[in-house]
Amino acid sequence: MSSIVVANFNPDHAKQIAAVLHSNGLFVSCVCTSGSRLIHFAGKHYHGGVAVCSVKLRDMPAVGLPRIVGPGYDFLFLVGPQFAGMCASLSSACLMLPVSRKNLISSVGMLLNLSSATPPAVKKELEGENFDAQKTILQAKALLIERNNMTEQQAHRFLQKKSMNAGRKMAETALIVLHS
Repeated sequence: MSSIVVANFNPDHAKQIAAVLHSNGLFVSCVCTSGSRLIHFAGKHYHGGVAVCSVKLRDMPAVGLPRIVGPGYDFLFLVGPQFAGMCASLSSACLMLPVSRKNLISSVGMLLNLSSATPPAVKKELEGENFDAQKTILQAKALLIERNNMTEQQAHRFLQKKSMNAGRKMAETALIVLHS
């Protein structure tokens, strides 16, 4: 089972984010304010998951954490307007603050779904005769660009990387993103 970790400089904000996720049926395994705590938790829970992080934590900037924690955890950075320019350089998904509840839930759900088995609804749609792989990939990229503040190139690399890691076709990964 994938873990969800919430890390934020402000402990109250971290608890609020965890409460939003919990109220939508997502179990948050750890709420913390420091990068060292997140690293420690990820080391003990090696099965992976999603880390919802502010860009700045109490003891370190969070942008280097994906390299430290490793490929088992997907990072979703919550980025304030003052750090908006940083989104293009990150290799992880981002949400601009203030973040809507819907976008937070959708983004975390998408990252969790990408690390699990392909849902039956996606398999059924892939087998349909009217399925257009190229159109699906373009729609998924557009969603990632709009919702997660990625560039077109970042969205393409994100889909490509997730596809390769899961041994899926890119169109299948794109469908999972669209269904999240």
